[in-house]
This record gives sequence, structure tokens and C-alpha cells, in this order.
Amino acid sequence: MAEPLDPELLEAFLPEWLDGAVALATAATPAEAQRMVDRLRAMAAAFGISSLTRLLEPAAALLEEPGVPGIPALGEALAHHAEAIAAAGHDLPPPEAAAPPAAEPAPSTARIRALVVDDSAMMRRLVRETLSADADFAVVGEAADGRAALGLMAELKPDLTMLDIEMPVLDGIGTLREWALAGHGAVVIVSSAARPGTELAVLARRLGAAAVVGKPSGAFSPDLRDRQGDAILRAARRAVGLPAPLGAEG
Repeated sequence: MAEPLDPELLEAFLPEWLDGAVALATAATPAEAQRMVDRLRAMAAAFGISSLTRLLEPAAALLEEPGVPGIPALGEALAHHAEAIAAAGHDLPPPEAAAPPAAEPAPSTARIRALVVDDSAMMRRLVRETLSADADFAVVGEAADGRAALGLMAELKPDLTMLDIEMPVLDGIGTLREWALAGHGAVVIVSSAARPGTELAVLARRLGAAAVVGKPSGAFSPDLRDRQGDAILRAARRAVGLPAPLGAEG
């Protein structure tokens, strides 16, 4: 039989734990969810309630999923189990049903998570649509400048970033320099300023870009996807180790 927990300990523990569980269930971003998971894990360890520590074990896998769909259910399970412990006066085995509450989104976890970075909303849309048309990709974020892109890279940890060069705040080369120090995933340059073979393209490759794809200079043409989509998709797939699209050349 489990050893009784100090009633005063439980009285101090439960309100703070429930606040943390609710904050986790309603977290707006993966980074916010990660902070709450770290806080709850520290609380469970500090109060010596091992079942709550075990309930938090699936959190790392859930935080890797696009949109973290399993996190709200985990937060609810943590709150309900803590209330059950308080009512019993001692630790309880964690409910099996609460362990990994995210079987449904499993098919999407195998998709390549992509970030699209370009100061042109039209260009972001076209690159997003090009990647989204391929079942192997899921676009998980967009940014309009390099500084915002670095923030999303750190938060979302995309497998692939499609990066423009000419942008405000921080350009693509500056973004690449910082990404090269501690970046995540692969980067493909999509830019009219760094066409393959140019000095900028060579510099981008030297800084770690997996590929460089040109885009029509100054073009916001609606047929861009038809004219450049194949090249963008080939480069994206090659950058993350996928075979070329069926029927694609080179």
C-alpha cells in the first residue's frame, strides 16, 4: 500500500499543480507548453509524487508533433490525477489511458515540417502551396524577415526552411550565419538575388544551405508555381533526403 502523503504538503501542492496543468492544457505555443512541462516536472520531483512524473513522460514526444495536439489532453490528465491523489491522500498508479493521448495525429508526424520565410506574402503563399501539394510536407510556420524566422526556427524546430535572401530586419545571409551556429534542419534558398552560380549562391552554400533555387526577378506572376514549382519541390525533397518527385528530371 502506498505511503500516505502529508496533508499539509498536498494542500500546498494541489492549487499550484492545477494552475500549471491548466496553463499547459491552454498553452498557445510549443515553447510555452515546454516551459509548463519543465515547471510541472520540477514540481512533481520536488514533492516526490512519482506517478505525476511518469504521466509527464510522453510530453517530449507530444511536443514534437505539429501543433502539439496531444498537449491539452495531457494537461487535463495531469489535473485529474492530482485531484485523485489529493482525495486518496497517497500516490496512485497513473491511469493507462492518459499515457500517450495522441494516436490520431500519428500519420502527420512522419511528414517533413517546413518553415517558409519571405518578405513577400505572395511568394510565401506560392512556396507554401507548392510544398503543401506534396503529401510528404507540412508547412508549420511562415515569417516575413530573418529575425522572425530565427525565432520560429528555435520554437518550431522545422526539418526544412525555405529562405529568401532580400528581406528587412535581417536578410537571408544574416539568417544563415546565425542558423549555422545552432540551427535545426536543412535550409533551401529561394531567391532572385542568389541564383545558382552567383557569388551570393556560393556564399549561401558555404554557410550550409542545402540548395539554391532562383525565382523570377520582381515577379508576382500567378503562374510562378507552374514555372518554378518543380524546381522548388525538387530542391526541398533533395535537401531532406527524399527521392525526387515522380516524373521529375534531375
